[in-house]
Amino acid sequence: MQLTVCGVGGAGCRIADRLVAADASRSRSFVVDSVALDTDQRDLSSLESIPDDRRHLYGVIEAEGAGVEGNRSVGAAAADSEATELANAVDDAVSSQADAILCCVGLAGGSGATALPRLADELRRVYDIPVYGLGILPAVAATTDDGSTPTEARNTGRALANLTATTDALLLFDNELWLGSGDSETDPDVQADLNETLTTRVAALFAAGEGDHDRQIAERVVDASEVQNTLGAGGIATIGYAGQTIERPTSSRFGLGILEQEGEIDDTTAIKAIETTSRRAVRGKLTVKIDRESVERGLLIVGGPPEWLNRRAVSDARSWLAQETGSVEIRGGDMPDPDGDTITMIALLTGVGSCPRVRAFHAAADRG
Repeated sequence: MQLTVCGVGGAGCRIADRLVAADASRSRSFVVDSVALDTDQRDLSSLESIPDDRRHLYGVIEAEGAGVEGNRSVGAAAADSEATELANAVDDAVSSQADAILCCVGLAGGSGATALPRLADELRRVYDIPVYGLGILPAVAATTDDGSTPTEARNTGRALANLTATTDALLLFDNELWLGSGDSETDPDVQADLNETLTTRVAALFAAGEGDHDRQIAERVVDASEVQNTLGAGGIATIGYAGQTIERPTSSRFGLGILEQEGEIDDTTAIKAIETTSRRAVRGKLTVKIDRESVERGLLIVGGPPEWLNRRAVSDARSWLAQETGSVEIRGGDMPDPDGDTITMIALLTGVGSCPRVRAFHAAADRG
C-alpha cells in the first residue's frame, strides 16, 4: 500500500521519520513521499530521513519556534493562523501514486494534536483517498492517586474525540503498555525503542501489499484494497504482530549429507507453526489493548517461505480469528518470502468498539 506519510508535532514527526527510514531498508516500499509539520525548530532539525524541503515550521508568532509545551490553546492558535500553509505543505507531498495519507501524531501534546484534526478534515475534503491517523497514547494515568486529572490525560481525551471524527481510521499505540519496568517514555533511548516497536508493526502492515504478485507462490496475495477495506470500518484500530523462527528441512541427493537441497515440509509442522503464531499475534500484546469481542473487521496476514504457507492452516487461522472476535468480516492473505526463515503474522483489528484506555482518556476530558 503506497502512503504519503505526514508527521504533525514533535512525537508525530519522529514517528514519521522512523517510518521513512524503515521504508528505505525494506525490499517492499510503501512510502511515496513524506512531510513533517511542527512548531519546534529543534525537533524538525533533528529528523534524519524526511528531506529538508519537506520539513515545515509553523506558528512562529505563537510559539517562537520553540514548541507549545502541551498548551492546546497556543497550538490551536498556531494551526489556525497557518491552516492554508499546512494544507499546501501536505498537498505538495501527495502524488497520484498514493493509496492513502497516514498522519502521525502524539495525542498528549499541544501542536500536532490540535493541528491534525483540522488538517485531516481538509485533506478528506480535497482527496478521494483515505486519511488515516496514527496516534500515540502517553504513559500517564487518566487519574492520579489523589484524584486529580493530569493535563496530558485531558489533552489526550480531547485529541481522541477530534481525530476519531476527522480521520477515516485511527491506529493507536499505547506507550504505557510497552514501557519496561522503571522505564520513562521521556528517556531518549526508551523513546527510540518504543518508536522502533511501533514502526516495525506499521511498516509490516503497509508493506504487506507491496510484494510479488506471483500467484504461483501465494494462494492469496494481500494488496492495498484488503488493508483499505479492513480500515474502512473506521474508528479505533490496533495491530498485533508475532514471528517464529523455523528450521527449513533439507535433504541430500545421495543420502550422504552433501549437495543438500530443500526438503519436504511436513503438513503438521506447518499447520502448528501458523496456528501458534496467529494466536500469539492476536492474544499477545497489541499496539493498544482492546476488548477483542468488540472488533468489527479484521485482517490476518501470514508471511514466510511459500512451502510453509499451508492453505488449510491459513484458512483455519482466519476462522479462529472470526470466532475470537465475533466478526463476520475477517480478511486474510499471504506474504510469501522465498528466502526467509521466519513465519510472521500481522493482525489488523478495526472498528474497535471497546478500548479501556480510550474510555479512561475520554472520561479525563469530560472531567475538564
